[in-house]
Amino acid sequence: MNPSRVSYVLGWILVFLAGGMLLPALVSLVYRDGDTLPLLWSVLGTAAAGALVARSSRRKGKGELSIKEGFAVVTLGWCLMSLFGALPFLLSGCFPGSVDALFESVSGFTTTGASILASPQDLPHGIAFWRCFMQWIGGLGIVLFGLAFLPILGVGGMHLFKAETPGPVSEKITPRIKDTAKILWLTYVVLTGLEAALLWLGGMPLFDACAHSFTTMATGGFSTYNASLGHWDSSYLHLVVTLFMFLAGINFALYFRALTRGGPKEIFQDPEWRIYAGIAGGAALVFFLLLVLLQDRPGAQSLVDSLFQTASILTTTGFATADFDLWHPLARVGLLMLMVVGGMAGSTGGGMKVVRVKVILSHARQSLRKMIHPRAVTVVRMGERGVPPELVQNITGFLVLFAGLLVIGILALSLGGENLEVALSASLASLSNIGPGLGAVGPAGNYAALHPACKLVQLAAAFLEF
Repeated sequence: MNPSRVSYVLGWILVFLAGGMLLPALVSLVYRDGDTLPLLWSVLGTAAAGALVARSSRRKGKGELSIKEGFAVVTLGWCLMSLFGALPFLLSGCFPGSVDALFESVSGFTTTGASILASPQDLPHGIAFWRCFMQWIGGLGIVLFGLAFLPILGVGGMHLFKAETPGPVSEKITPRIKDTAKILWLTYVVLTGLEAALLWLGGMPLFDACAHSFTTMATGGFSTYNASLGHWDSSYLHLVVTLFMFLAGINFALYFRALTRGGPKEIFQDPEWRIYAGIAGGAALVFFLLLVLLQDRPGAQSLVDSLFQTASILTTTGFATADFDLWHPLARVGLLMLMVVGGMAGSTGGGMKVVRVKVILSHARQSLRKMIHPRAVTVVRMGERGVPPELVQNITGFLVLFAGLLVIGILALSLGGENLEVALSASLASLSNIGPGLGAVGPAGNYAALHPACKLVQLAAAFLEF
């Protein structure tokens, strides 16, 4: 592995990050809430650090990244982004300490959405904008954005693309990796802009419309209000966000296929999309029936809440329009199960991904069949295509790692004094990058009361899954 090549790319990632910080700095100038200087100092510090690192390693830093270098860039890149991304929080004094500022930054960039803030509406506009914008950056990843420019810097990025793209399989949708990155980001930008426009037309202030569009398309879930989307008593706004959360949970490569090849049928015929849509529709129906029949809630509002919370939890966005911690126990268990599943591979959603869950269940079924019929030839399939045995093995290993980390998280939080409900849901929420859990960390609470050591455990879980 060439350390110079890794540090060269990391330096440019910090430069790109500093460029991203300029936008909230401009917002702070418009609203004049007193947070302009902290943001500008953060921009200068991040840009200076990035330029220094890139310049010191530029002679030996060019060339094609190896697999190890790609994973090193992604891992260290997210660490550096989280550290420097916490600078505006620290310098503005809006967070009580460095651990809390780092917690919010990591939660933002990994699109986890867990927060220690009791009243995000009290933040200055520039800091509030940065808090949501960092989730948008983390949604598809500033690393993926950098892929569009790495060839200009003399650095190849195929292995970086494989390391960064979500899901068990990364797919090049164009022959050149630079063009692939541009198409993915263009799709991301267009969908974000469209949602912001629809929210603004529905009566949401422009600042809030942009902020929630950032965190919706990133499936991050940060909001400018403690009540999340429940701050607005508008079924129109809730349904618009529901639609875009669902769209954010779809493999972005399918959008490219739909636009350039066979139209919408390219999406509808995809076997993973069918399972994803089936899970969403089935879960929403079950939640609706539980709310109406067992909790005697109004039908229209129950339908909107069911659709919204299903999309929010399945895509690991984490928004809330209602306190689902008060729902029927069966509904709460169902929400925990949706946290595990997550969105499609190649989406901005977290969780295990629909394709992994499908492959694992198919593998289990084929293993049972093999036990009954030892001579039978069994193949794990995804749609009409067989899944290579080595990929099945990798996904099984991922499941074991996911379960192991979940157990470690539960034990760590239990050691910190948390009850089983909080320990289980918080660990699962961090591993699946979803944010809210149940009980004290549910929609009506936050992570502020956790012991600092428990917060660090949550940060580690969010990083490892991401």
